[in-house]
Amino acid sequence: MKKTTMKPIKFTFILALLASFTFISCDNEPLTGTFTDESGVPADGTGTNGETTVALKPFFAKVEGNEFSEELLEAFILNDKLWVRGTDAQTNKVTIGFPVDIAEGTFEIDAATYTGVFADNVTPIFLARADSGLITIAAHDTTAKTISGSFSFIATPSGSTTPQYDITEGEFNVSY
Repeated sequence: MKKTTMKPIKFTFILALLASFTFISCDNEPLTGTFTDESGVPADGTGTNGETTVALKPFFAKVEGNEFSEELLEAFILNDKLWVRGTDAQTNKVTIGFPVDIAEGTFEIDAATYTGVFADNVTPIFLARADSGLITIAAHDTTAKTISGSFSFIATPSGSTTPQYDITEGEFNVSY
């Protein structure tokens, strides 16, 4: 019986050769091109038609001038309203709501149709509803179920005049 020692050597050689290609092709080369996030919005740069594009963050706002950094972002339909809610690390919440079939445009916040709420996570937890403000819808695709826009409002806890929360520079770009 013939003993062949060439097969293990060939296998080892081929394996080493494949591994070396893997390491050679993993250089830290910069990526170029136009990239889109899950929402389909191109990242900052130049679009396919040469236009300048600025990507919206999925959710952003300032509460009393301080950046509200959401840890959890939700967009959902409840009672024929589309709700967009950001929750920060301390579980404070900024929520806006509007009709599910809303068109592009600017709308004044009211108590029923266009709403804004700030929930402050202090003991006891309370809701501050928007007394006044604006919601602007920049784009709404009901087929793809994507919506983007901006908002600002002043919110006061129910039955109180203080504290008031000034929610500014709000923007959203979500799928629902």
